[in-house]
Parts: sequence; C-alpha cells; structure tokens
Amino acid sequence: MPPREKTRQQVLAGPAKTFIFLVFVFSLFAIVGERFTTALPGSDFPDFYAAARMIAGGHGHQIYDPEAQRQSQARFAGRVGTLYIHPPFEALLYLAVAWAPLKYAYLLWSVLNLALLAISCRWLGREVLQPWDWRILLAVSLTFAPVALCIRQGQDSLLLLLLIVSALIALRRNRAFAAGCWLGLGLFKFHLVLPLVTVLLLKRNRSGRVALAKGFGLAALALGAVCPVISGWRVFRDYPAFLLHLRAQPFPGIFPRAMANFRGLIYFFVHNDGSTTAMAALCICSALALLATLAIGKRKFRNGKGELTKDDPNNFDLAFADAVLFALLVSYHLNPHDLTLLLLPIAVLLHRAVRRKPRAADWITLGLAGILFLPPLHLWALEANAYALISIPMLALFIFSASTAAGGIDVS
Repeated sequence: MPPREKTRQQVLAGPAKTFIFLVFVFSLFAIVGERFTTALPGSDFPDFYAAARMIAGGHGHQIYDPEAQRQSQARFAGRVGTLYIHPPFEALLYLAVAWAPLKYAYLLWSVLNLALLAISCRWLGREVLQPWDWRILLAVSLTFAPVALCIRQGQDSLLLLLLIVSALIALRRNRAFAAGCWLGLGLFKFHLVLPLVTVLLLKRNRSGRVALAKGFGLAALALGAVCPVISGWRVFRDYPAFLLHLRAQPFPGIFPRAMANFRGLIYFFVHNDGSTTAMAALCICSALALLATLAIGKRKFRNGKGELTKDDPNNFDLAFADAVLFALLVSYHLNPHDLTLLLLPIAVLLHRAVRRKPRAADWITLGLAGILFLPPLHLWALEANAYALISIPMLALFIFSASTAAGGIDVS
C-alpha cells in the first residue's frame, strides 16, 4: 500500500471510530429512552421546564413567586414539586427544549447532556490526559453515579463541567481572560464557581489576576444585564429574598444530609446546620481547606513572565483539580448530581499516578478514586439518607492530592 494512501486511511480511521462509538451511545440511549422517561415525574427537570415556559409566556417577572411557579408546574408538568431556584438567565437555556411537550423535552435535554459530557471528555483527552482515548473516558464516565443521576434528573451539572474544563484548557494556554469568561458563564451555580474563582485569583500573579478577574467580571455583568430583561429590575431584590425564605416552602429541596461537603458532614453529626457550633465548625474547616489549597502555590513552575513552562503542565493540572475539590467541599449548597464535577480531579489524579513510578500516596489516591467510583456506595448512601458521608473519601482525596503535589505550584 502506498504511504500516502496508508496515511489517509489512518486519518479517516479516527473520525470513523468516533462516529461509530457516538452512534452506539446515542442509539443505546434512544432504546432505553422510553423507559427512562418513567423517572420524569420525580426529577428536577419539570422545575426548569415550567420556569422556561413562564418566560416564554411573558411571565418572567413572576419566576420567583412560589405560587406562580406551582401553577406553571401544574399546568405544564402535571405535578407540583421543588421550585426553580437558579438565576433567571439559566431558564433561557431550557427554552431550547421547552417548545416540545414535557416528555420529549426531557429526552432532548438528556441527549444534550450526553453531548456535553462527550465534548468534555474529548477536550480532556485531547488537551490534558494525553494519550488517553477520550471515548474510553466517556464510556467510564457514564458509569459514574453522579453523572447518571445528573442525566436522570435533567440537571445542569454537565454544562458546568464543560465550562470548568474549558477554563482549565484556557489557563494551560495562558489565556486567563478567556478562562475568566468561561467561569463567569458558570454562575448559574454561583455557590460552586465563586470558591473556585477565589482560589484561582489568590494563586495568580498580578497580571494574571487582573486578566482572570476582567473575564469573569465581564461574563458576570453580561449575565446580570440579562436578568432584568427577563424578570424586571425587581429581580435583584426578589431573587435573594426568595432564596433566604426557601426553607419555608413546602418542598424546599434543601437536604443537608444529602450534601457531600463540609456542611453536610457537620450536619450529619450535629443534626443542625444553623447552630453556632455548626457554623463555627464550617468556617474552621473551610479556612483550613483554603490554606491547604493555597499552600500548593509555594513552589513556582513558571518562567519570569508568569507563563507555563513545558515542564509543569501536570503540576498545574493537579493544582486546578485540587481547587475543584476545594470548591465542592466548601460550597454551602450541594446536590449529589453536582459531584459530576469530580470527574475532572479524579481523571487528573489518575493520569498523574499512572504516568510516574507509583508511590504510597499514589496508591492511596487510586484507592480513594476507586471508592468514589463505586455505584453501590452512592446508591447505599442515597437510600440510607447518608450521602453526606461521601464527603469523607472526597476530603481524603483532597488531602492526599495536596500532599503529593511535589511542593505545590503557583498557577499564575
């Protein structure tokens, strides 16, 4: 076979395998789709769907009126459950599927979630985890319980995962402004994005800090400008008030025992997340975690211009992964499907462990990652109303990843 023809076949083999694999995944999902929709009544998707229908009908100014939300849910979803609690701009995303009846909109959103996961895996495999095959990464990711739960619930955590992966890649390319923009677009889960951005800002040099802050601030301002267009200027008063009084609603959707973070772990033992003791313990744990995360920046792996050198990308990825773990642990609100974000630090830590001569800490890290990937553990924790205990292997993974960071890095 002529060399040129052989090269052409090799080039075409990759896209062909990718196409076949994606057809298989989406066909498999289509086959189980009919049975998959039986989970719809108990999922979170009707909350988003009803909010999007309110906006489409010109009632965006009532989106944080609990009674108006219930009426919309009863009309468009045929049931009343938890309320839409995210910023108004996110409901615009669900307009992409809200034109369809609820059942088909749910399936379309689920397919979109699969596509978001596939893109995240492809970008991770191509930019961060070389020479891993992103198709294998996608197949393994589908076995991760929080990912399955995110798709089943019709939630948005996979979109946030893609934005965080995009920010990581941008920072690896020394594009701090772009990274800030990607993270700013993730403010629909501000309780997760703000801790991550805080750490990244504290660990950067002055020029990098300014660029990241400008990108983040620009995206935040753009999304903030959209809010009054959707819900009127009163939204800046109504939304905070709505969140502050959410627990007074019949279905608040706030379950600290289901939060795999510091708040959930403390609540599991003291049975009260509003007491002085609980708040003090939460502040102390968060402060110690912040100090541990910032300590990774003691040793610099960058040149005088604050740019990545060719020797330190793996250490940079590890620092970013640790920052993601920090954001999950200190977040005040966390649902099981939000642990989808664990895919990034687990993948980075596994990549680091298999690319060098294993050490004792690496074996412990591999073991903890394996524990977090066990579906029975998540199922048991959910059924036992003890999902907060998942934070224990997460915390151990955070500690060991920080301790094996080769003295840490400065992600300037």
